[in-house]
Amino acid sequence: MKHILLQFIAIILVSIALNSCLSMEDVAFQNPYISRLGNTGCLSHWDTDNAESRSEVTKGSFEMFFEEQVAKCKFSSLDYPCDYKQVNVKITYNNRTMTIIEYPSSDTADCRCEIDASFTIENIPQNEFILKIYHGNTKGNLDNETPRFEGVVNKTDGKIIIPY
Repeated sequence: MKHILLQFIAIILVSIALNSCLSMEDVAFQNPYISRLGNTGCLSHWDTDNAESRSEVTKGSFEMFFEEQVAKCKFSSLDYPCDYKQVNVKITYNNRTMTIIEYPSSDTADCRCEIDASFTIENIPQNEFILKIYHGNTKGNLDNETPRFEGVVNKTDGKIIIPY
């Protein structure tokens, strides 16, 4: 009898554990998340001593094209250190505010590169939301007071293109 009771308790505990994992998965997939992140190599480069030689015309942009619950995004002409290795992008979503942070994986070179990065955001909110975009340090940390962009986004517009 004791053995049967222990088996019953074990089955209940395993069942509770499995249900809680499924609930956590459901919550994770309801929030926006990034997929298919990629970046170009160095499109052009310059010494940090000659940073003023970078033309104003080559300033970058951020593009976001909406298709139902998906947004295809692209950073153009990011100004990164030559040793960047890769572009990293983090996203958070809280209280109708989506925050995107782009940052290099390294920053010790004395030259700069112009690169492009693209990614997809899955589970875009149905309603309008506030978008904040930041450039972070190599750890992804940022200064909350200095977003590179902050504004209301309505996906019914189909796209946004902003200078970045």
